[in-house]
Order: sequence, then structure tokens, then C-alpha cells
Amino acid sequence: MKEYGEIIELQGDKTVIKIKRSSACASCKACSIGTCSDEMLITVPNSLNGKAGDYVELQLGSDQVLKASAISYLIPLSALILGVAGGYAFAGKFDWNPELTGSISGLLLMVLSFFIIKGMEPKFKKENQFTPMMVKIINRLQKGEVEDGK
Repeated sequence: MKEYGEIIELQGDKTVIKIKRSSACASCKACSIGTCSDEMLITVPNSLNGKAGDYVELQLGSDQVLKASAISYLIPLSALILGVAGGYAFAGKFDWNPELTGSISGLLLMVLSFFIIKGMEPKFKKENQFTPMMVKIINRLQKGEVEDGK
């Protein structure tokens, strides 16, 4: 997945890049719960020694996108299903209402999975596993470089 953005700030060996949300990003609707603009800020390693005002091409590998999607969607879904099945089995041993017990345990396990994923976020950020990387500066006009026009 490729995106283009402008470096707006340098923070040590990292850069803050302003990206205009693409149609793929807009179709996700993950952030439509809040009040999001059509732009977002992302912090990435400054691997190309970009400077404020440079436009850059960012890339996130398809394997990283699939892994992030699996973590975001499949783990909570699996937790929900496991919780419902476990709740049904558990309710039978104690003569409780299986539908109610399964529903509650499924929801609780799914919410717990979200907290676990959120707790792992610092590790993912530290390892830059799901962070796009700068692959090209596309408009630095110095020393004979040609503008890419994007």
C-alpha cells in the first residue's frame, strides 16, 4: 500500500508526516466514530533524511497490512466465538441460562482481547512492525534531482 505525504516536523530520528486520506482509508470507516478530517498525522523513522516541507512516498507491505488486519479483526472475532462456546458449556454445568451466559462471556472475552491488543501497541510501535516506511522523497529539487510530479 502506497501513500504520499508532506513532512511537517522532525523529531530526532523520526518525522511527522501529514497524509491526505486515500479512498482505501476512507472506505475503512474505522475512525468515523470520532471527528476525523481528511488528513492524518503519522510518525515514521526518517530513513531518507527528509526535511520539513519534503513530500515523500510511504509504503506498507501487503503482508504487514494482512497481519494488522488479522490482529484487529480475527483475534477479537475468535475471542467472541470462543467466549460464546465456553459460556454455553459453562452454563450447562451450573444450570444457568446458556444464551445469556454465552452472550455475556463472549462479549467479555472480546472486550478483553481489545485491551490485550491495545496493551501490545507499544511493542508494535517500538518494533516498527506496522509502521509505513519512507521509500522515496518525491519533490526535493536539489543537485539535479527531478520532481516526480505527485
